[in-house]
Amino acid sequence: MVQMKLSVLRHGSSNRRTLGGVIGLALALATIAISVFAPIEVAPSLLAAVVGVWVLGWIVGPSGAGGGDESLKPEYFALEPIQPRTVAVGLLAASFVGVTVPVTLAAFLSLLTLGIRFGFLAALVALIAVPLQVVFAVLASRLVMALTGAALRTRIGVEITAVQYAAVLATGFSVYMLYQAASQHGDVLGQIWAQGLPAPYGTLVLALPSGWGAAAVQAAGQGGWAVALGAVAGLAVVNVLLLLGWSALIHQRVTRPTTRPSRGGRRVSGLIVGALPSTPLGAVVGRELRTWGSDPRRALELRIALWTGVLICALGLLVGLTFMIPLSGLITIALAALMSLNIYALDGSALWQTLLTPGAERSDVRGRQIAWLVVFVPPAVLVSLGGMVLTGQSWALPWVSAALPALVGGGAGLIVLFAVAWPAPGPEPHRHGGNPLDSGDVVAQFNVMFPLMIVTAVPPTIVTAAGYFLEIPALMWSGTAVGVLWGLLLGWGLGRVAYRRLEKRGPELLGTLRWGASAGADGEEESEDEQEDKPEAEWAFVTRIERNVESMSSGRGAVLAVLGCTFWLPIYQGAASLFRSLGGAGQPGWHLPLYLPGAWQVPGSLVMLAAGVFMVYLIGRILLGPAPAAGSGESTPETDGNRGGDRSDSTVG
Repeated sequence: MVQMKLSVLRHGSSNRRTLGGVIGLALALATIAISVFAPIEVAPSLLAAVVGVWVLGWIVGPSGAGGGDESLKPEYFALEPIQPRTVAVGLLAASFVGVTVPVTLAAFLSLLTLGIRFGFLAALVALIAVPLQVVFAVLASRLVMALTGAALRTRIGVEITAVQYAAVLATGFSVYMLYQAASQHGDVLGQIWAQGLPAPYGTLVLALPSGWGAAAVQAAGQGGWAVALGAVAGLAVVNVLLLLGWSALIHQRVTRPTTRPSRGGRRVSGLIVGALPSTPLGAVVGRELRTWGSDPRRALELRIALWTGVLICALGLLVGLTFMIPLSGLITIALAALMSLNIYALDGSALWQTLLTPGAERSDVRGRQIAWLVVFVPPAVLVSLGGMVLTGQSWALPWVSAALPALVGGGAGLIVLFAVAWPAPGPEPHRHGGNPLDSGDVVAQFNVMFPLMIVTAVPPTIVTAAGYFLEIPALMWSGTAVGVLWGLLLGWGLGRVAYRRLEKRGPELLGTLRWGASAGADGEEESEDEQEDKPEAEWAFVTRIERNVESMSSGRGAVLAVLGCTFWLPIYQGAASLFRSLGGAGQPGWHLPLYLPGAWQVPGSLVMLAAGVFMVYLIGRILLGPAPAAGSGESTPETDGNRGGDRSDSTVG
């Protein structure tokens, strides 16, 4: 199995591995720095907390990357005379092949540096704890993903899983609010660095299995050999138990049916679908509404977006800071769009039914847009308005009413455009095996669409901000009208581009969804002569982005991903600092320009904004620049191998 995994990696694209390795090594060095420079008294608890974050990333991360690494599925070995426990051990060994485990190992070497600070014997204990901690992270990830796949077969399992992932997302979106709440009691980061985590939390992170390695090193350094040996032995026992549990789930996965009858959205069907007109558009809307309620993957995405908005409100009420609550609806819509950008690939090769029906492409695209609006817009509006009414945050009404329609229109247009122009092919819906989360990897699409979603809200927000600073209420509220018109234009225009592209290049999209990216690329090459006869404006913009991404080198891909993940930081720093400096706010918080002398705060904020705009310009330059000339030597995903998920079943044979 290790050789099979190596073969898969050799024939796959290296862009993501390169980017992951660079970012991962940077985070690993930061983790090691904590173990080296933190005060010796608090270093174990701080390191245990950081290791816990690494383990949490192992557990949560695969859900956002198409259900984790499913290049080797347990189903491939179902007919082989191999015991499930042996299959589990082989798959576990194959999991160590790649970039993620070496990067994690580098991060967990911080236990060794911590042990060196405690003494020679503690360093010996760390040498044993490090591999055990790495194996624990990998096994915990595998077991949780297997449990998630089993849980998604029931309604209550979908809800519980959605709440867990939404809690992580809500905490990430609310980190500034949580920091502000904690900062009311002093310099939180400085206190944690000097004094460690507060007593209950410091003890808790050491008591969790993710902290047992740090606890063992600390105990060995202080002469508590019973605790040290017990933590190491306990970690080994937990790894064995995790392996046995994963083996049992693998046995169920390969011996029980992997598909069940649709759960059906009867409530939605009874209230909405029955009222739809008997037209092609109505049929598509009804089908999409039923799919959003019955398909496990879509049902999970729907609930994650909704629960994230609700939990942001709950966190704001819990810590006594409510300024983020009115924005929860905006976050819900943006997250819903990001999670829906691969809707055609989720349906697999069922697209052939649309392509064989004359004139059905327009109804299919518009129907998907309308269904998305029906599913996500009412909860988002309810969360924002309800939060404003509940907390009395009336100041946010003109801002939310301007930005929300723009985000709604932009999201409705971008999801179908990305789904048609840049799909991430995965397994057929009936061939996902025992992992309903198994789908195409949309990390690259996510990084590109995230800045685009923010850009869609810029025009109405600028109008509202102009009215606010110029103290012209009419201009401020006109931002709402601008947002509505801008959102309608985005939803209609991007949808039009999507269905016209589907009309002209539907067969290539079907080939990509059925056989992987190489099939779609072959279709594009064959139709180049036909493309010369097409109006340039109808397809050149989308095609240029698609070709640039497909022909992108590892270095440019890494730069694009870094820019896509970080461009918002200087924009936020500049905009927030500009607002606070003009409004006379006192505490700078973590807004860097506000630490400058008073006369330099506004120029510093403008410099930050300019840096963010320049990063957006670089993103556009990479995506829209001239494609590499033929024979330039740059590898493409098509030449590196097929990305069609489980369509490489023949490899196992």
